[in-house]
Amino acid sequence: MAKLKSSDDRPSDEEISQRAYELYLQRGSVPGHENDDWLQAEAELIEARRNAEEAFTPPRAGEPSPESRRGNGRRENPNATRRTLRQ
Repeated sequence: MAKLKSSDDRPSDEEISQRAYELYLQRGSVPGHENDDWLQAEAELIEARRNAEEAFTPPRAGEPSPESRRGNGRRENPNATRRTLRQ
């Protein structure tokens, strides 16, 4: 699991508070889960930033790019698994 590079990458308390409030509303505004909402909100925001950072970080020398790891949805040889119907 990747770590954040600096404290600047940490979501602000305002961002966490806003997301925690959204979670509170999604749960039907039931009180008593403030700490859980805060921790979940913080974790979600950190994960979202990590994912965004990975999406824009160029690969290091010798590493495949994210696109090549994922594949582009095309086969190397499009005829390799193509079947023809013959009557």
